[in-house]
Amino acid sequence: MINRLAGLVLFVTVFRITASAQVTDTLTLTLPQAEQQFLQRNIPLLTRRYSIDSAKAGVITAKLYDNPQVTFENVLYNHTTRKWFDFSYAGQNSLQAEQLFKLAGKRNKAVKLAQSGVKMSEYQFYDLLRTLRFSLHDNFYDLYYKEQSLETFASQITFLQTVVSVFTAQQAQGNIAPKEIVRIKSMLYDLQHDHLQLQQEIRETQSDLALLMRVPPGTVIRPVLPEGVGDKPMALEYSFQSLLDTARVNRYDLKIAQETVNYNHLNVRLQKSMAVPDLQLGVSYDKQGNFERNYNGLSVSMPLPFFNRNQGNIKTAQAALESSKLQLEGQEDELAHEVMNSLQQALQTEKLVREFDPGFENEYTTMMNEVEKNFRLHNIGLLEFIDLYDAYRNNVLKMNELKYDRLHALESLNYTTGTPVFHP
Repeated sequence: MINRLAGLVLFVTVFRITASAQVTDTLTLTLPQAEQQFLQRNIPLLTRRYSIDSAKAGVITAKLYDNPQVTFENVLYNHTTRKWFDFSYAGQNSLQAEQLFKLAGKRNKAVKLAQSGVKMSEYQFYDLLRTLRFSLHDNFYDLYYKEQSLETFASQITFLQTVVSVFTAQQAQGNIAPKEIVRIKSMLYDLQHDHLQLQQEIRETQSDLALLMRVPPGTVIRPVLPEGVGDKPMALEYSFQSLLDTARVNRYDLKIAQETVNYNHLNVRLQKSMAVPDLQLGVSYDKQGNFERNYNGLSVSMPLPFFNRNQGNIKTAQAALESSKLQLEGQEDELAHEVMNSLQQALQTEKLVREFDPGFENEYTTMMNEVEKNFRLHNIGLLEFIDLYDAYRNNVLKMNELKYDRLHALESLNYTTGTPVFHP
């Protein structure tokens, strides 16, 4: 009986431990911690690293020389001696060795072309890093301020549910008109609907952030931001020209466009060198199949470029070069517009933020606490309470959106310049 009881206790204990392990985990982390986890685990980023290794392998291939070719021939059946595979003095065999020599610097040009490909692979990696890092930071800020708004919804819903319960009891006693219950319930239902929509938005942002950091499904991410993050007016410290110059140095998509021009230029040179025929040298030995026994010979061969001088590939490479030059000009124009737009967005957001009184938010919250207190004491009417409550909710939501917009604008400056001009 004791053994059965001990077994039952053990089963219940294990069951509780298993059930508690299945409860959704909560991951609380700062932005630097999130970025560290992102750099270590992000699948697209790790995959892109292998493309760099693949491009470097192409350089190794381009540096290799062509292998020599050796041909050996022996008589299969000697009708004179009536022997198979006759290696005797009367038998016949020959040996030939050939080596291809590429002319016009084809090998060196191919190596430079492969090295240019390595640079583009590296630039593509860093450009992907720039894009994913912006997405990580933006989702982190967005999630933080949405959760702040969610807390406001939760506290208001809890308060209104209490009010509804009290009003319902008062209505049963005939102290409150039914229309007041309807109005307060309508306000509660609106809040609950907005709360549900915000929860869905938070789940989507959580999912995006979890994918970037490769967090297991179901993990609840709780972002933590230090006090006063983004309060310093960073956008006012930079001019358009300084930001544009910074972007021209650090934007890897621009470097990709520049390296593409260089790649196509090297390819034109390589294709032109391909029009020059290669030289093939060989030495041969023939035991007795030539005009004299134990014949030794030297062979030199080269195709004559009468018809095929690689004309088509040369024209294709030249067309690609001109196209890449135009794409580079377009990339530079697009870069200037992106920097200007991100700077204007940051300046406009900064201007709007600076117009707000820093103490307004705390004063408003204190005032609403007094409003709730006075409403309980019936010092203010229902309509006035509803108007003030709606105004407070909208104020909290707008302030959270504005704080996110400020950080989003500053992160956009980082994204368009390709370097962290703004450090959170």
